[in-house]
Amino acid sequence: MKAGRHRRLLAPAAVVLALGLALSSCSSTATSADGVIITANTGASGAFVRNFNPFLPNQAQAGYGGTVYESLLFFDMAERRPPVPQLATAATFSPDGRTLTVTTRDGVKWQDGQAFTAQDVAFTFDAMIKHPELNTNGLTLAAATAPDDHTAKITFGRPAFNQLWGAAGRTLIVPKHIWEKIADPATELNPNPVGTGPFTLDSFSPQTFLLKKNPNYWEQGKPAIDGVRFISFSDNTSANQSLLAGKIDWGNTFVPDPRKNWVAKDPKTHLVPSAGIYQTSLVPNLTAWPTNDLAVRQAMNLALDRKRIVDTVYFGIAKVPSPELLQTPRDDGFRITGPVTRDPAAARAALEKAGYTRGADGVYVDKGGRRLDVSIKVVTGYTDYIQALQLMQQQLAEAGIALTVQQVSSAQFNSDRSTGTFQLLIDGLGGKPDPYQLYNQVLASATTAPIGQKAASNWSRFSDPQVDAALAAMAGTDDEAVLKQRAQEIGRVMLDKLPYVPVFQNSPNATFLATKVTGWPTDDNAYALSRADSFPDTGFVAKNLKPVK
Repeated sequence: MKAGRHRRLLAPAAVVLALGLALSSCSSTATSADGVIITANTGASGAFVRNFNPFLPNQAQAGYGGTVYESLLFFDMAERRPPVPQLATAATFSPDGRTLTVTTRDGVKWQDGQAFTAQDVAFTFDAMIKHPELNTNGLTLAAATAPDDHTAKITFGRPAFNQLWGAAGRTLIVPKHIWEKIADPATELNPNPVGTGPFTLDSFSPQTFLLKKNPNYWEQGKPAIDGVRFISFSDNTSANQSLLAGKIDWGNTFVPDPRKNWVAKDPKTHLVPSAGIYQTSLVPNLTAWPTNDLAVRQAMNLALDRKRIVDTVYFGIAKVPSPELLQTPRDDGFRITGPVTRDPAAARAALEKAGYTRGADGVYVDKGGRRLDVSIKVVTGYTDYIQALQLMQQQLAEAGIALTVQQVSSAQFNSDRSTGTFQLLIDGLGGKPDPYQLYNQVLASATTAPIGQKAASNWSRFSDPQVDAALAAMAGTDDEAVLKQRAQEIGRVMLDKLPYVPVFQNSPNATFLATKVTGWPTDDNAYALSRADSFPDTGFVAKNLKPVK
């Protein structure tokens, strides 16, 4: 299934074979002279690139976020709970919502031994002001200062109550003494990361990298395990073979019928969290034909049989999505309509009303004779997405649309998605704590960019003054009535303009093995997101795991 959530990684067959042989000689959790080291697979494809830039954590090894680098606070996106202090002991907005005062934690050191101070916090946010491409959360930053070593003040250009999550929960703090020497932080690979987090980079190869515990970590007694080893596979099938053989502690790939094929092995130790928070959607390029044509997007939306996709590919664990792109059931109070009803005849009518005519092969052409053959990119090896696309090919064909599936590596997918080099993508959106954060991520003009330039997170290149105004109003209030009103305004734009076409709300595709370590998030205690590529959750989960006694 992206991640987007973000899933990645592909290795050549020979590499996978070599890695498989190496893994076959050890269990998933190494308990040797190195101590207890768990093995994690983020579900990625493509060889790992030694890129640990904390400003741009959407890399193949996204799981490092929160392990080496940390945020000011930790927010639980699975459940609504108060944020947990991390590098900040307090973060408070001024009455007008324009200034966030951060009190930093005493006794924290960078992994090179230098002291962490509020100067590092101010520098991190100032870097995002000077280099807007680093501002992946669309924060309306105006200034960042540190009046003393324990206090940072972050100023926003408008009231920003609802930007606390992006500022304090999703911004990884970097050491000023290192990054002030880097001319272009947007292109820096940062191969040897230095953070404050519970783990440090020990070794790296294109197939695996090892993070070992930070012996000087500020949180006493943590981490209790000795490390996390991230490994890559060519596709879901090879990853699942290792998973089912007990060689992976933290899986992040699609397991067909997981209740039967995983949990049934031993319900006490083979765990599958079920909370789904990602909206897998078709992402259209709104700047070029044919996906910039609303009639084409309307036809796609009406042609999809979402329930069949959910039942066939995900064995009913995934859900038919909210057309407004909202998380259900958490955000049901913000919704304005029910699920989309499949109607291929209405899909064809939408195209014909826009001037399309159906060719002898059943595929529509526009007034200029261009055939409605749409290319969609998907990451190689994402077997669930690929199976879903095979069903969508059949369903869209009934509406007179030809869908061509193009499989690419994770690295290529991420690059093409960022620069707008696609007609259509299938991607996971969401993983946000509330409707404002979700809509701001994928719809705000501030989070997109012209074709050829790197967009922060608004991949479709959607821009609408009404939506921007509604987002600004939501960012400046904590009044639930206003938040609901504005979210519903945006929901109506989603329905009318279809900047994204939701397909299903998927399960997290995470699996845990509790034979050697305990403390995984569960449905009863979802203290963090369960995916191994969710930053900063990966580090937060890993530092809370404990070896089985």
